[in-house]
Parts: sequence; C-alpha cells; structure tokens
Amino acid sequence: MTEIEPMNVPELPSSVPPRRRHLGRKIFLAFLSCVTVVYGLILVFHLLVPRRAADAANLSLLEQCREMCLAYGLVPTGHLANDARAYLRSEKSRPLVQPLHEILKDTAFKPQESQDLPLLGQPAPKFELSDDQGTIVSLQGTLKDAPVVLVFYYGYHCNHCVGQLFGLNEDLRRFVELGTQVVAISADPPELTAKRFAEYGRFDFPVLSDPDNKVAQAYGVFQPEADGKPEVKKHGTFVIDSDGTVLWCNVGNKPFLDNQTLLTVIARQHGLLESQP
Repeated sequence: MTEIEPMNVPELPSSVPPRRRHLGRKIFLAFLSCVTVVYGLILVFHLLVPRRAADAANLSLLEQCREMCLAYGLVPTGHLANDARAYLRSEKSRPLVQPLHEILKDTAFKPQESQDLPLLGQPAPKFELSDDQGTIVSLQGTLKDAPVVLVFYYGYHCNHCVGQLFGLNEDLRRFVELGTQVVAISADPPELTAKRFAEYGRFDFPVLSDPDNKVAQAYGVFQPEADGKPEVKKHGTFVIDSDGTVLWCNVGNKPFLDNQTLLTVIARQHGLLESQP
C-alpha cells in the first residue's frame, strides 16, 4: 500500500500580530497592578487614619477615595465592628442629635412608608427566644411595657447587618424616650453572640437567637430550601404596637437605617407628633 503523506495545512495568520498581543497583555497587567497598589494604599490609609465626617470640607484625595470605597463596601478590614461602623457612616452620616421634640416636629421630614406586606395590620407572630446569657425573652412579655422595634439580621458575620444594630444603639435613647424597646434576632447561637460581644462590646437591647429560623420564617424574612429552590434570607424591620399589631414593616436585601422614620411611626400612632402631617 502506498502511504499517504499528511497534508501540510498552512497556519492562518492571526488577526492580531503577536507583538501587539504581547503589548496589550503588558498594558493590562500594568493597569491591574496599579489598581492593586491604589486599593492597598486606600486600605492602609483606612486602617491608620481616623475618618472625618463624610461632608467635611476639603477632603484629601485619599479621603475622597476612601468615601467612595466605603459607599460600595470595598474596604473591609476584618474587624467586624469597625466595618459595621464604616458601613453605617457611609449610609447614614450621624446619630440623631436633636432633642426628641425637635425630631418629631420636623415637618420637612417625610418618613418612609411601610411596605404592604401580609403582616401589616395583623397580630405579630409571638416568640420566646434566648439571649446570649440564657435569658428567655418573649414578644408578649416585652409588649406589656412598650411598643417594639423588631429587627431580623443575618448574623454577626454580616457587617451591613451589624451596622443597623450599631445605628439603633446610637439612637436608642430616642426610642426609650418614646417608651419603645428594640429587639434584634438572628440565627446565631447564643455562644457566638456572647463571643462577638466579648470581642466588640454589647448592645443595650436584647439580641436573641433563632437557631432554626422558625421565627424569621413566621415574619416572612426566611424561606428554607425546598423543591429545588435555594434558601432565601432577607433583612427585616418591624414596628409592633403594644397591642401586638404590626404597624410598619420593611423587608429587603439591605438593612433599614432610617431611625427617624421608626420614631415618627411610633409617635404618630400614639398622637405624640407635635405637628401632625
């Protein structure tokens, strides 16, 4: 048999010359290196230099870069409390500093409307959960004394979630003045919450453990994996009147940080607004 010699197929010329491709790769790597260096510089600056108010005049270039990175959560430090405060400051400039009566007579302020969710106007699901010290806290027991702001957060691994708790803690005295209690719930076991408190300090309101997310599910902020659909978890903030009725609610992918809205909702319900809208 005659051997068939393989055909020599000529290589098709590349549309981009090798030298140009090599140059393009160099430019891209140089750009990537510059971005890495700049990001590293901003991160070191963020760790070493205290942050000024976001609206301070004459911010330096690095401070402006830091504010931009904070706004998009690009400068985590690994310190959960610091990252939570940084997120809070990027989204909310400062705690409420005015006296409560001035806050409530601010006619220019427009509170955020409640979402029209199934629980709105309905009795809030009751619960009995443990805090990090083993104390059992029940909704019905808490409501004997005051309305409740109830917050569902993902856990102390989420700096955005913890930022909401820091914000509530900053403004807590305003809620106390209105006779309102704040309660936070996550699936974190009590031991983990106690560990985080030992590392970063306690909040001045109950932080409860809902390890199987049953209470979160009752409030519509958790849906377990089922029928091939993935687990769904959301942030939730609810204002519950002293009779157990849900007055206002907000559920979504971001924590709710507008505490003035919460104060206004409670004051309006009890006829405490100095100037009714």
